[in-house]
Amino acid sequence: MLNEAKLQAIVATFAKYNIEVKTEEMRITAINGNKVNFDAKTYMQDQLIGLICKVLETQVVHEVWMRESAKPSA
Repeated sequence: MLNEAKLQAIVATFAKYNIEVKTEEMRITAINGNKVNFDAKTYMQDQLIGLICKVLETQVVHEVWMRESAKPSA
């Protein structure tokens, strides 16, 4: 299971890639400005990294879909 030091290492690593992961104690509260509520204590390190990546994937898919749907039809 994760501890505070491991969680902060994850946060710092994502920050190197311009991905903001906000925390309150051992809870992840936002990823790139989108609210989430993950109790980091319940995950292993690789599981939490994968979960953050899944949230990012969902954000990117949504943004692409929004950009495509905003284009005028030909």
